[in-house]
Amino acid sequence: MSTQFGGGQPISASAHDAPPLRPVPSVVVAEWPEGTFLENLAPSGTHPGSWLVTVPSHNRIDRVDPGGTWDTVVELPTTVTGITTTDLGTFFLTGVMGEPGWRLARLDDPDAGQPTGDTVCDVPELVLGNGLTWDGHRLLAVDSGLGHLVAIDPVQRTSSVWLAHELLTKLDPATALPGANGIAVHGGWVYVTNSERALLVRCPVASNSPADEIEVVAERLAGDDLDIDGRGRAYVATHVLHSVLRLDPDGHREDIAGLDEGVAGSTSVALDPQDPTALYVTATGGMLNPPEGGVQPARLVRLTLDR
Repeated sequence: MSTQFGGGQPISASAHDAPPLRPVPSVVVAEWPEGTFLENLAPSGTHPGSWLVTVPSHNRIDRVDPGGTWDTVVELPTTVTGITTTDLGTFFLTGVMGEPGWRLARLDDPDAGQPTGDTVCDVPELVLGNGLTWDGHRLLAVDSGLGHLVAIDPVQRTSSVWLAHELLTKLDPATALPGANGIAVHGGWVYVTNSERALLVRCPVASNSPADEIEVVAERLAGDDLDIDGRGRAYVATHVLHSVLRLDPDGHREDIAGLDEGVAGSTSVALDPQDPTALYVTATGGMLNPPEGGVQPARLVRLTLDR
């Protein structure tokens, strides 16, 4: 998540240790006009091979088909950020940046008829909803403003703060980078990036007292969204640093994509559930920290990983 929709001091990436760049094969799947802010993505549950992309700059969700054509599937009255597809359907967060009144909605996307974003429940614990994931039993949502995680039961339509800890907050409230940002669940752990503190932290997903069990996985890593493969390798979008970083379980890190691969302003990454070698990346074109040559088109990029 960015602060494109808010104020703050200029973004700094000085806390990030830039690793070497060893790019993997890449292809630009789809492009949007400059000035389009793409935030999060999830596989479509009703159109195999297609991807759903949230577009907070235009309060909508777009669907990209396997051929690269994109269409808007639903428009919202407020900003839309986190999105995830589960066995219960596709859910997303929508609200006004920095204000209460956020809600969880379900994307009803039938083969016939107009898709809708029907409210599942209000989420009063959010003022700046961001990353959203499914842990197998419930949804976990990140609040980048308050620096905590919210557990949401979409069946019971209830929510509550599950994890609050200083490692999820910002050091300096005036800076433009968010605190807690991206979220992923892997191997019984919940992983969360903190962009402003340049941290990756985790805690057990089954914990009843997660604040007592939170631990730092990596420091000096300024990440946005992330995903984790079957080998425990974390893939992290670095957003203002215009790269996708791979963090191995042993701590080794390297960038696997940069400007030449089309990931200027990388905001989100997601592994293809049908192909473990395919990693999809949303990119803003560098709207918050324009690369040399200026802002590029927004893109959905597919990276091919080694096995």
